[in-house]
Amino acid sequence: MGEKFKTVTVIGAGTMGHGIGLLFALGGCSVRLVDLSRERLDRALKLIESHLDGLKLHREYGLEADAVLARITPECGLDESLPGVDLVVEAVVEKAAAKRELFQHLGRRLGADALVASTTSYMDVFSLAPEGLQARLLIAHFYNPAYIIPLVELVPGPKTDPAAVVRLRNFLETLKLTCISMKKYIPGFIINRLQRALGREIFHLIDAGIADPAEIDRAAKASLAIRLPVMGVVARYDFAGLDATLNNIKGEPVHLASGSDRSPTLERLVAEGRLGVKTGRGFFDWSGRELEDLLRQRDLRLLQVRRLMQEWIDRDARKGD
Repeated sequence: MGEKFKTVTVIGAGTMGHGIGLLFALGGCSVRLVDLSRERLDRALKLIESHLDGLKLHREYGLEADAVLARITPECGLDESLPGVDLVVEAVVEKAAAKRELFQHLGRRLGADALVASTTSYMDVFSLAPEGLQARLLIAHFYNPAYIIPLVELVPGPKTDPAAVVRLRNFLETLKLTCISMKKYIPGFIINRLQRALGREIFHLIDAGIADPAEIDRAAKASLAIRLPVMGVVARYDFAGLDATLNNIKGEPVHLASGSDRSPTLERLVAEGRLGVKTGRGFFDWSGRELEDLLRQRDLRLLQVRRLMQEWIDRDARKGD
């Protein structure tokens, strides 16, 4: 059995923070969900209620929805003291100044045994933290939505105590999460680096007028989406044959997009306020539907895929016994 952290403080109630808070509450923790914005906190609680109502996730944990909600305490602003906190999850905006200020506060106020986990997607947060926090600071990169996608990438800093990584990993695994321990920090970790490379090609195909967004998604869903759950991204090469893979790489170059990640199309859409589902329009038109309904439809489909994947994993584990 892994260590049980009873009290978790999640700082930042945005897209990632509210989902992580829900995950910990489902796992039996008392959660303090902290944000500087009361409006953002109210929105987070509304989304959490919607997730519980639409997905019935609490039933998988043998709980009532009200019991899960009762474990989450919203707080506007961070207290000077942090009594009884076992784990702090930093999920604030990806700006160095904001993270540095928060780490300085935590270094002064946090108990000696509490761990600090940053959910940063790319940043070297270790360079922003005071010396007194270094041994118990690590990156725990969750994926959205955190209450469904089970991956967490654990990244130690140069001074992180290995025991801190073990403590957090043991705890997260009790929450049915798949923890990947990286040997050292690199921007973007594993999956975001793969997604950044894929995104560069996606935006190139759109910017160059080669394919429409809808056609790119249709192609990916009819191929990559089917193969990835079965073969991953590395084993696929073994099935294709490494000799064939090497010949393809040595063959006629396809001139992949490289260099800058800037996309004229992406910049134009953002300038127009077309930010995706949260504004009703992005590459696609999402208008006329409530955000909660869009997220619920997405999450129900993700749950179906996750449950199928878990069935395969459990079946393979039984074969290995």
